[in-house]
Order: sequence, then structure tokens, then C-alpha cells
Amino acid sequence: LNNGLLTAEEVISAAIKRYDQDLAPIESVEAFVRQIIGWREYINGMYWFLGPEYKELNGLAAKKELLPLFVDSSKTKMNCVKQVVAQVETRAWTHHIPRLMILSNLALVTGTNPQQFLDWMREQFIDAADWVMVPNIIGMGVHADGGRLMTKPYAAGGAYISRMTQYCKGCEYDPKKRVGDDACPFTTLYWDFLDRHKAQFSKNHRMSQQVNGLTRLSDLPELRVRAKKVLQGLSDGTV
Repeated sequence: LNNGLLTAEEVISAAIKRYDQDLAPIESVEAFVRQIIGWREYINGMYWFLGPEYKELNGLAAKKELLPLFVDSSKTKMNCVKQVVAQVETRAWTHHIPRLMILSNLALVTGTNPQQFLDWMREQFIDAADWVMVPNIIGMGVHADGGRLMTKPYAAGGAYISRMTQYCKGCEYDPKKRVGDDACPFTTLYWDFLDRHKAQFSKNHRMSQQVNGLTRLSDLPELRVRAKKVLQGLSDGTV
């Protein structure tokens, strides 16, 4: 699809045909068709609507250089990131959920420069058509557009990743912890991300509850110290 070898109409018709032949359940076909029509075509339309300057947006003023783990999966101890990047290294592809939940989420909460992250994604993925990557990264992935595509940033901590995936099993970091040497970097940086941008996010009704959660963190000063160590460790390729 993204490389232009198939059209949306062709794949949707094929999926519906499988359902009509009792070869695919309705819930699977419905979800697939909705993903093509409701998201893929929306992204295509928004790419052309938003214009060429959209890819240069940096609404969160993210300035961190691209992390070494993105180009070398051995440069991290985080099991989820190591596995996903390794898959990209060997296949030039990974499912859209790890792209968003792991790769883009990490770029977002670390404050990685969106243009550097976008360039890396376009270079690494076999299906990296410009119209696919620009809205999905600048808009949904790292919220660099200030909410023009999505009304809230897709930021998540380790507990969410643990609940939704199998990556946390065997990892040396604990997704339930936000401070301490064995605290999951995603969990630490999720709260640090909210803390860094609380003035901006407190004005967003979809983020106010998460931002208010900062007031319940008795260990916020310790978390800020831990976040600095994590960010430095990620830059050094030791976390």
C-alpha cells in the first residue's frame, strides 16, 4: 500500500470478500477496513492539507540529539527498545504499535529533535513514504505540531508498556518504579515529560488530569534527578 503496489480499494475489497466467504471474522475485517479508511486515508489527506512546512514544526522545542540506540540496538539495556530496534535493523520494518508505543514514545519523552527522528524513521523503514511518515511522526508520534493532528501527545510510562506488551519480562528495569537505579526509564521520563511541559499541557483539557497527577508525587525532586541521569545515560548508550 505505502509503496503504491496496491490501492486501498483493492485491499478493502479483498478483506470483505474473505468475510463473505466465511474465511475471516467480522471483528477482524471491520478493524482492518476502519484502519485503512479511517486512519490511513485520513493521514494521506492531512499530509496534503497541512503543507510542506508541517514537517519543520517543533512545538515542544525538542532539541536532544538522536539517541545512539536508534542506530545500534546494543546501545541500550531497555528490553523493549532493544527488541524493536533490532527488528528494524534486520527487517527495515516493525508493526505500527511498537513504532508508536516504543520508538516515537521514547523520542517524545526524551525531547528528541523531531526532524532528526523523522529523518531516521524515513531512512530505516521500507514503507517510509513521505506522506506516511510526516503526519504520523510530527503529529501523532512526537506531538511537534502542538495538537493540529492529535489533541494530546501519545506519551506513556512503563506500566502501560508492560500491560500492553511482553517486552518487560526479563528486563532489568521495573516498569512500576519511577525512581531508583532499576526504575524503568519510560516511567521516569513520562513523569519528567509532564513536569517539563506542565505549563503548556495544563491548558489542554485532555491532559489536565495527567498534569494534576504531578501534585501527588512526593518523590518529584528525586524523580527530576533520576530523569537527568537517565537522559545522560541514553545519550551515552549505557541505559
